[in-house]
Amino acid sequence: MVTDKHDPVEAVRHFSRFYTGRINVLADRLLESEFSLPEARVIFELGHCDGMSARDLADMLGLDPGYLSRLLNGLKRRGILTRSVSEMDRRRHVLALTEAGSSALEALQAKSRAEVSAVLEPLGQDARRDLVSTLRQAEHLLGGESAVVKPVPVIRPHRVGELSWALARQAMLYEQEYGWDGGFELNLLKIGREFLEHHNPDDDCLWIAEVDGRIAGSAAVVRDGPETARLRIVYVEPDARGLGLGHKLVGACIDFARSRGYREMVLSTYSMLAAARRVYKVAGFTLDAEEDEQVYGQSLTAQHWRRDLA
Repeated sequence: MVTDKHDPVEAVRHFSRFYTGRINVLADRLLESEFSLPEARVIFELGHCDGMSARDLADMLGLDPGYLSRLLNGLKRRGILTRSVSEMDRRRHVLALTEAGSSALEALQAKSRAEVSAVLEPLGQDARRDLVSTLRQAEHLLGGESAVVKPVPVIRPHRVGELSWALARQAMLYEQEYGWDGGFELNLLKIGREFLEHHNPDDDCLWIAEVDGRIAGSAAVVRDGPETARLRIVYVEPDARGLGLGHKLVGACIDFARSRGYREMVLSTYSMLAAARRVYKVAGFTLDAEEDEQVYGQSLTAQHWRRDLA
């Protein structure tokens, strides 16, 4: 059968065949793992979106609810995910990855990045930039309005160098937005040094919010006592505000702290940071104490918040 290479329908179909063959998504198991493509997609979504129900997943992925139910039951039997009653709405059941599920997600993402890196390896920097631009344009054209409303953020553990980036950005933003002086930057550097010197993946973690491939925010968990975790290094880029990143980052920190056996989480902030305080309230923190301070070239009211994790 002869097809018109200029026909847009055939062009899209041809590229789909080319790329699915290039990355071998039609294999029985994705990325030589134990998971099928639909299973891997479910694991990915649960790892990046907190509080999802089976209905949420069915709507997002366009899967038949009956098929999805069987898929979820299979993953649950294999210890990949759990189903529990939502703390916010007792009528709603939410899904979450287990520790084994989180490990599976990390392995899948590492293999996926390695595979795509191999695909990109022959390309030079200019060709890679052209490819990224073309892919974004294709997503915009095919996605219609949904492609330009709100990008999908990714919450993930930090990589080497990203802590320094987050600290620098927070220092610059707080100077621009609140007029805080270099004392704040010095304090951030102390916090960053402590994190790196005492980092233990069993005790603490720095989460990075990523939007369209760039860092858009951060939040960290560090040990503050035998059963107490401390929330630190929380910030969100101005052009990424409105995407719920603060809630997602704090939620990821709470989930991490619970998974490590912490029984409470504490944080320190300042009363003038209204948006941050709203996030903490929604996440279940309550004000424990406050005092006036003369810091960062400002007269500020320091606040200390606490949340039970038991």
